[in-house]
Amino acid sequence: MKNISIVKADITSLDTDAIVNAANNHLSAGGGVCGAIFSAAGYAALKDACDKIGFCNTGSAVITPGFDLKARYVIHAVGPIWRGGDQDEEKLLYSTYYESLKVAKENGCHSIAFPLISAGIYGYPQKAAWETALTACCDFQKKECSDIRVVFSVLVDELLDMGNDIMKNLGISSCGGKSENNGSESEKVADRLKICGQEYDACYFHNTNEPYGFLSNWYLSDFTVDGTKFTSMEQYIMYSKCICFGDSITAKDVLATDDTAQQKALGRKVLDYIDNVWAGKRQLIALKGLYAKFSQNEEIKKLLLDTGDAYLVECAVNDKVWACGIDLRDDSRCNAEKWSGKNILGFALMEVREMLKK
Repeated sequence: MKNISIVKADITSLDTDAIVNAANNHLSAGGGVCGAIFSAAGYAALKDACDKIGFCNTGSAVITPGFDLKARYVIHAVGPIWRGGDQDEEKLLYSTYYESLKVAKENGCHSIAFPLISAGIYGYPQKAAWETALTACCDFQKKECSDIRVVFSVLVDELLDMGNDIMKNLGISSCGGKSENNGSESEKVADRLKICGQEYDACYFHNTNEPYGFLSNWYLSDFTVDGTKFTSMEQYIMYSKCICFGDSITAKDVLATDDTAQQKALGRKVLDYIDNVWAGKRQLIALKGLYAKFSQNEEIKKLLLDTGDAYLVECAVNDKVWACGIDLRDDSRCNAEKWSGKNILGFALMEVREMLKK
């Protein structure tokens, strides 16, 4: 299998078509990852959608919109509580993953992110949970002839290392998945881009834990613009969006959090927003922020300059503005004629790179 990976990341920040919530039978908001998903999606909207469904059996899955998340959908999957191993726990956990993937496929998803279901407060032994999870996903891909990209999201190195070891033991080849990093040389992926029949060097990027992650707007790196300190480009852009339309209250809320997903969600709620006005201003705003980000941080400035003259392309299937509109692992990204997005961030980064060279 080449479509399974494990990453150390907040699942709410991932830009897969669907993310999976380790839900309870009544689909009510809980703590931990479940609570984080409700918060990032918009508590009231997601709760209302779950209330309309009402109930989900253990070993099954249901789907709702993703609302304010990057993901289009949240798949709510109910795993078993560990009761010693003789209450069909393995069978139920296997079914939880398999049914989640069936729901994803039925709704046209090409990528899905899972937490390690039942391995938290439900008490399922972590090693056994990994073995069942990975086996279920492999079986689904084989039996259903599915090319859905599966990402497992964990928050601690212990689970990351355990998962990768079990993947090797099961003979599964990971398609990536590493701890958070700044896109070091060892992570870079040489690639090409075809434009009007000509080929050029290209650097493709998306999540902060993937190659060239330092180029992402969600990458955490402090910088200052006009006397205001920002922790990421996402915070700067969402703050600027608020200021552009005179929404100072939401602008303060954006500055009050370092959570990039929350910043994005706030940016979608700007009062008196006019799309055509923002469309005209956003790239100029981005250029100013990106110049500050890279000129004020020598390490990532060097990494940007090291990309040489390569085209810089953000890959996100759900982003038709800042990105090229194609998944990072979709070969179509390498042909500009097949892009469905504008790649505004990529071209802005290229302009800032030229500014820094001078």
